[in-house]
Amino acid sequence: MKIVNKNWILSNLKSSLQTSSSVSSTVKSIIEDIKKNGDKALLKYVKKFENSKATIKNIKLSKQDLKRAYNSISRQDKEALKLAYKRIHYYHTKQKKPSYSYKDQLDTKFYVQWNPIDNVGLYIPGGMASYPSTVLMTSIPAKIAKVPNVMLCVPSKNGITSNLTLAAAYICGVDQVYNIGGAQAIAAFAHGTKTIKKADKVFGPGNQFVAEAKKQLFGTIGIDLPAGPSEVLVIANNKSNPNWIAYDVLAQAEHDPNAKTYVVSTSKNLLEKVKKEISSLVQNSKIQNIDQSIKNHCFLILSQGKKEIYEISNFIAPEHLHIHSKFSKDLLKNIIHAGSVFVGEKAPVALGDYTIGTNHVLPTDQTAKFASGLSVDDFMKKTVFIDVGDKTLKKISKPTSHLARKEGLEAHALSVEIRKIKT
Repeated sequence: MKIVNKNWILSNLKSSLQTSSSVSSTVKSIIEDIKKNGDKALLKYVKKFENSKATIKNIKLSKQDLKRAYNSISRQDKEALKLAYKRIHYYHTKQKKPSYSYKDQLDTKFYVQWNPIDNVGLYIPGGMASYPSTVLMTSIPAKIAKVPNVMLCVPSKNGITSNLTLAAAYICGVDQVYNIGGAQAIAAFAHGTKTIKKADKVFGPGNQFVAEAKKQLFGTIGIDLPAGPSEVLVIANNKSNPNWIAYDVLAQAEHDPNAKTYVVSTSKNLLEKVKKEISSLVQNSKIQNIDQSIKNHCFLILSQGKKEIYEISNFIAPEHLHIHSKFSKDLLKNIIHAGSVFVGEKAPVALGDYTIGTNHVLPTDQTAKFASGLSVDDFMKKTVFIDVGDKTLKKISKPTSHLARKEGLEAHALSVEIRKIKT
C-alpha cells in the first residue's frame, strides 16, 4: 500500500487476465479430455480436485436435494435470500426488451424478435466462501428472459455443498444443479456429457482456470466475460470518513489476495488518514489473505483536481466505483467507464453484492471500457425478419446490384436482377 500519482497509475496498471502458460496448458488438457471421454474424464477431475468419493450419480443433484437444503436453513437465512431475490428480480424485470415491428417508407416490413437462449450454464464459485448471492445474480435474469433450461454448477468441498447456495437455487427455480467446479465444469457445459447437457452459453465468475476455460472455449460456447479479481475505486474528499473508506477497501480485498483497491483524492491529508485506518484494520483483522491484497494491490492516488480524478477513474474503469459525495449530473457526464457506480457515503458497494438489486457480475480489469454488468439481455438474442415487397425491390435493386458488382460478386447482383418486378 502506497500513495502514488496519476502518472504512476498510467504506467504501472497491469492486466490480471493474462494467463500463465502452465494454467493455459492444464486447461487445454482438461478440455480435450472432457471432449473425448465425457463423464469418465469429468469424474476423474471431480475426484482429484473436489471429492475423492464422488460418483457420477451424486454429481447431479435432485429437486428434492435442493428442497432439503432450503428447509435446513434458518428463518433469517430464508428472509434474507427472499428479500435479495425480490429486489434483484424487480430491478431486472425493467431490463427485458419487447419484440417489435415497423414499416419503412418503401413499405418494407421489419420484425425484430427477442428470444431466450435455449440452454445456459451458470458457474458459481466455491473457493474461499460460498456464494448464494451469485446464484441469485445469474439465475434471476435467466429466468426473467425465460430461458427453458437453466443449469448450475458449483464445486463441493469433500462432497459437501453449501445449503445456502442450494437454497438460493431452489428459490430461483434453477432446472438442474451439478456438484462440479473448475475448468472441467466449463468444458462439460461446452461439449456436453452423458450426465450434463450441452449449454449454449456460460455465465458467472471463477478462478483463473475457469476464466481460461471460458476463453479457450469461446466459439464452441458463448461466454459472458472472463472475470479477473475484484476491484473497487473510491473517490473521496477531505470531508469523507477515512474509517468508512478503509472498510470499503477491505470489503473488496477480502474477496481475493489479488483483489485491486484504489482510493483517489485531492487531499493528501485524507489519504494519510485512510492509510493509517487500513493498516490498523488489517493488523487486527482475522480475515485470511487480506494483508496480501492490501500489501500488493492497494493504491492511494493523490490527484491534482476533479478533472484528473475523472481521467484516472475512466482509465482504471473499475468493477466498482464508490463516490463519497452527493449525486450530481456532473457525474453522469464525466464517469464513463465503470461496472457499477455507488454514490454517497451511505451506499457501500456491499449493498450491490447482495440486496440493492443491481447485478454484481461486473466487468473487471478495464473491460468496463467495452462491456457492461450482467443483464437480462445477455440471456437473450434477437432475430430480424425482413418482408420485402415490389415497391422496395423496384427502388433498391439497381443500387444493390451496382454495389455487388463493385465488390466483384456477380452472383449477388444476378440474384437480385433475376426477380421480376411488377409494374
